[in-house]
Amino acid sequence: MTEDDAVQGLFARIIAFEWDEDKRERNLRDHDVDFDDVRQIFDGPTFIRRSDRGQEARYMVFGFLNGDETVVVCTFREQSCRLISARRARRDESKKYYGGLTRRP
Repeated sequence: MTEDDAVQGLFARIIAFEWDEDKRERNLRDHDVDFDDVRQIFDGPTFIRRSDRGQEARYMVFGFLNGDETVVVCTFREQSCRLISARRARRDESKKYYGGLTRRP
């Protein structure tokens, strides 16, 4: 099993999403992206990169939210996906990561 397969398997087993409510409000104010809406990204095409911070395994998930290229940073707590941040993808990220993704109709 490749690392990509292992990561895809991890995301396939998500049974719940969680977040810190204060962080959700800050993210909504700073980036105009609501964690409650971000769950939709996982239903469409995504590109996932591991992006650890210290001892914690973190993931950057690139996908689409309401037609906009969006980046979500998350980690896992058992089978829950804990959302850390979400924002519109920067132009350089779009070019680098989205070349292989197809927009959903």
